[in-house]
Amino acid sequence: MPHGPGLLRLASKTRTMASFAKTVLTDTGFWYAFYDGRDQYHEEAERKGYLLETSTVLLPWPCLYETFNTRFAKNAVAVRRFEALLRQAHVIRLPDEPYREIALEAVMTTVASRSMALVDMVIRLILDDINVRKHGLLTFNQRDFSDLCRKHRIELL
Repeated sequence: MPHGPGLLRLASKTRTMASFAKTVLTDTGFWYAFYDGRDQYHEEAERKGYLLETSTVLLPWPCLYETFNTRFAKNAVAVRRFEALLRQAHVIRLPDEPYREIALEAVMTTVASRSMALVDMVIRLILDDINVRKHGLLTFNQRDFSDLCRKHRIELL
């Protein structure tokens, strides 16, 4: 799988990145919960919101596609808040090119034993990539990621 230290340079090549002690990877479910007051995990997401201000935030591109679904895109307040966050230097939109083909193949070959969304498989590959710095994963879908988080000592947040 092509990956390496250049991946984060690619993601932030025109931005000055803030230096935070922790780097957190984000899953789509966190964004839904954070911006939708009706979501069952909204209060918990808000309690974890401080991490968005105190950590480098890795946001995989597939999560952006998934987050900006029709329902979210119609919520102008949520879109504006998310836009403001995305413009901050410590939020890195992580390219998924190094993971796409491997994730697609894995989803298709493991469907009988472990069905998983393509986006979740991309996140699993990022978690497994030792060249991408991450200390925690913001998710409410711990079941799909706990094995890799345990293996790499990544905190489930």
